[in-house]
Amino acid sequence: MAAIGLWPFTRDIAPSPTPSIAWPAPADPHFWRWVRSQFDIPKDESYFNTGTLGAVPRPVMETLAAHMREIEKTIARYDYRPEHPEYFAGYRKQEELRAKVATLLSATGPEIALTQNATMGTNFVANGLNLQPGDEVLMTDQEHVGNRGPWELREKRQGIVVRKLPIGTPPVDPDSFVRMFADAITPRTRAIDAPHITSKLGVVIPVARIAQLVCDKNNFFLVDGAQVIGQRRIDVKAIGCDAYTTSPHKWLLAPPGNGLLYVSAARHHELGPTLASGSWNDYVPGDGIFRLMRYRTGNLSLLVGLDAAVDFHQHIGTDRIADRVMELSNRLRDGLKKIDRARIYSPTHPEMTCGIVTWGLDGVKGADLMDGLWNRRKIRVRSVDEGMVRQSTHFYNTSEEVDATLEIARSL
Repeated sequence: MAAIGLWPFTRDIAPSPTPSIAWPAPADPHFWRWVRSQFDIPKDESYFNTGTLGAVPRPVMETLAAHMREIEKTIARYDYRPEHPEYFAGYRKQEELRAKVATLLSATGPEIALTQNATMGTNFVANGLNLQPGDEVLMTDQEHVGNRGPWELREKRQGIVVRKLPIGTPPVDPDSFVRMFADAITPRTRAIDAPHITSKLGVVIPVARIAQLVCDKNNFFLVDGAQVIGQRRIDVKAIGCDAYTTSPHKWLLAPPGNGLLYVSAARHHELGPTLASGSWNDYVPGDGIFRLMRYRTGNLSLLVGLDAAVDFHQHIGTDRIADRVMELSNRLRDGLKKIDRARIYSPTHPEMTCGIVTWGLDGVKGADLMDGLWNRRKIRVRSVDEGMVRQSTHFYNTSEEVDATLEIARSL
């Protein structure tokens, strides 16, 4: 991103200074340790809760803070002219940023709406589709509440039918998902909403195979990708979904308050507005789903932070990050398998594993296990059930931190 300099600027987002970073060579054996040094997490603390909230890299935070300070220093110069920079989000198209983040989903800029989080994207789809009382929506029984709630609200108010399909803990194999959805689709089914990776257990669902079922029936298919962007590569065209909602504040490490919603260009006309403000019914050709972004005054600096987070991510590389995530999560899974009292509740099938490992110890409550890891070694995981903790391995974690987890598990 260009440095803040002379007034006026000529971009939708006022440029902000990106701190100069001397990146080590990719082959540097200390590369990941250097990456870890770009975060403000104390050296004696280990953060394994990216599935809830990612740690924001220092360069991204500095970029965001500099933009907020620049706004305050120059606020008297804001004159509403379209050729000058905006001072808040929710009005302009942000075409440059939308095109940039679209590359992370293999989509196009007009197919992307900038939202607050994945839940907002799900609400836009659940409330935007033209559904009638009795119409069915299929989902799994392990949906995150933010993905489940919008459909349940419409079920309560307008009489649609939400069917939750049981997937097991853990599910057996990818084929079981496909059979489950194939058997569940009826003539009343109008939409399917499935997570790409489930939040609680980290189950990778074969969404591309499910999309083929949906396409054959001409139903609307939404994928909840809150746990995916920043963790692994996404290709919405290859998946074949109609919409994909995700939360960059998790694995992409963007500041909280950022979300992305992809809607295939072929189905833009099927989504009516949910949040209404000026021009709420303005369907301008070429705008894509910009109308879903017109919810008025928002924090523009968060979008600047998102832009910087994408830069940080792309400098490392999506595939390299994905490999690192799996290297660490496999190390954790393999170690847990050697501990007699340990139970892995996440899948172990290679096609269904990711950076989320949900596990427990026989006879130990999840909250006690979470506290034990923190009290003994300042390892932060999240208790997600009576006897489970969820441990999310990201590239800022180390093999030593994983090994310390296993050592404590053995001692407990």
